[in-house]
This record gives sequence, structure tokens and C-alpha cells, in this order.
Amino acid sequence: MDKKIIIPTAALVLLAGILVVVWLCMKNGKTDDPAAEIRLNGEVIKTVPLSEDCEFTVDCGGGYNTVRIQNGAVAVVAADCPDKVCVRTGEISGGGVPIVCLPHRLEIVVVNGENEVDAGL
Repeated sequence: MDKKIIIPTAALVLLAGILVVVWLCMKNGKTDDPAAEIRLNGEVIKTVPLSEDCEFTVDCGGGYNTVRIQNGAVAVVAADCPDKVCVRTGEISGGGVPIVCLPHRLEIVVVNGENEVDAGL
């Protein structure tokens, strides 16, 4: 093989690996006194501590998302949106990766005790 192909390919593979590691670290980052902040159309409609196991349904005006908080993590367990990306995201318990349902304009982020997003800084 030609060096003009091998070197850029190896650099891209290395960069992709680094990005995956960073994403995994952000997804599973920990916060102090974590809470799930539920936002609809960009506005906070509910904040629930992750220490409080519960399940509730968010009426998104033309659709719904069922949110479950259990064992210190939050997840969307049911939704009537067409793609169900929010359900397939799974549980989150910290870090900068939110659960998002674009059709319903719903976002769930884990925040720290002062209700600020914990970016791991």
C-alpha cells in the first residue's frame, strides 16, 4: 500500500477512537446530587432527583413520552414518536449527553444539585 493512504487512514482511525472514548466518558460522568431536568420546548417543566424512583408521562401536545427514574438513572421507556431515538438512548445518570425526542421537542438532562448542567469541569 501507498504511504499517502496508510498515514491519513491511521490518523482518522485514531481520531475516531479518541472521540468514542471522550463520548463514553461524558455519557457516564458523575454529578453531585444529580437530578433529571425535563424540558419541553426549551422550558423546564419538571426537575426530579435521581434518588427518587418514579415513573410519569409527559404530554407533549400531540404525543407522549413516559419517563422512568430508577436506581439513580433516567430513561424514556415509551413514546409514540415515529423514530423512538429517545427510547433507544437508554438510561443516563450523568455527564453531558442528554435524552432528546425531536418530534416532541422533549429534552432530559442530568443536572447537579444547583440545577446547572454538569459538564464535568
